[in-house]
Amino acid sequence: MIHQKNSNSPMLYLLALILFAFVFANTSISNERKFSYTYESNVLPKGVREIEIWNTSRIARSYFFRRLDQRVEYEIGLGNNLQTAFYLNLTNELKDDNGVTAGGSISRKTNVGFSNEWKYKISDNVADPIGFALYSEFTFYPHETEYEGKLLFDKKIDNTLFALNLVYELENKYDFKNGIEVKSQENIFEIDFGASYSFTHNFSVGLEAVNKNSLLENKINNSVLFLGPSIFYSTENFWVVATYLPQVKALKGATSGNLNLNSYERSLARILFAFEL
Repeated sequence: MIHQKNSNSPMLYLLALILFAFVFANTSISNERKFSYTYESNVLPKGVREIEIWNTSRIARSYFFRRLDQRVEYEIGLGNNLQTAFYLNLTNELKDDNGVTAGGSISRKTNVGFSNEWKYKISDNVADPIGFALYSEFTFYPHETEYEGKLLFDKKIDNTLFALNLVYELENKYDFKNGIEVKSQENIFEIDFGASYSFTHNFSVGLEAVNKNSLLENKINNSVLFLGPSIFYSTENFWVVATYLPQVKALKGATSGNLNLNSYERSLARILFAFEL
C-alpha cells in the first residue's frame, strides 16, 4: 500500500525541458564544471548568465529506498569575482515506512523548495599557487531549512585539475506530532575531493570522493566514504558532467558489513547539464 504525502506535479522537470529548448541554440559556454559533487573556485564574468539542470539519484538502503532530487539553477556573474544563483528544487522520495528495516508499507513524499547561492573567488587556480573561493547556500522547504557553507580549493596543472571542498551543513526540520510542533536539527561535515584529466579541451575523465559525516554533540556519529568516476563533455551548445558514487566504506557506524545502509544510500548518481543564456 502506498501512502502519499505532499504530492505535487513534477513542475521542475517540465520547467527543465522548457529551459532546455529555449537555450539549446546558444553557442557560448562560460563556466564549465569537471565534477558533479566537488565545486571549483571559478565564477561567471559580470553579466554572464547560465542555466544548470541537475538530476541526482539516491538508491538503496537497508530498507526499500529511492530518491530523485531535481534542480534548475539560474546563475549570474556580478563582477569583482562574485556570483549568485537561484534554484528551484524538487525532491521525490519513495521508501519503506519502517525507516531502518524492511517490512513496512511504502510511502511517497514530494517536496518543493527554493535555494539561493553566493560564491566569492579569492584566488585563481592557474595564475595563483592555489585557487580559493568561499561559498554559501540557503535552502527553504515548507518544513525544513538548510544552510551550507563551503571552502573551495583547486589547482590546475597542465591537463590535470585537482579540487577539494570542506563543507558544513546545518539542517532544521519541523514536524507535527499530536498537534505539537517538533523540531529536529542535524549537523553535517563533508569533505569532497576530485581529480580530473583532460584528454581534449572538451573531454575529461576523473575520480570523485565524498566523505559524509554526521555530528552529534560536536563529535562524529556516522562517517561514510563514496568513491567513483566522473566524466565531463562539452560542445559549443552545452556542457555535461556525470558522476557515479557507490558507498565503499563506513568509516564509523557500519550497519551492514563495512557499509552504513541505515543513514546513507548504497549509491549516488548525478548528472548536470548547463547552457549559457
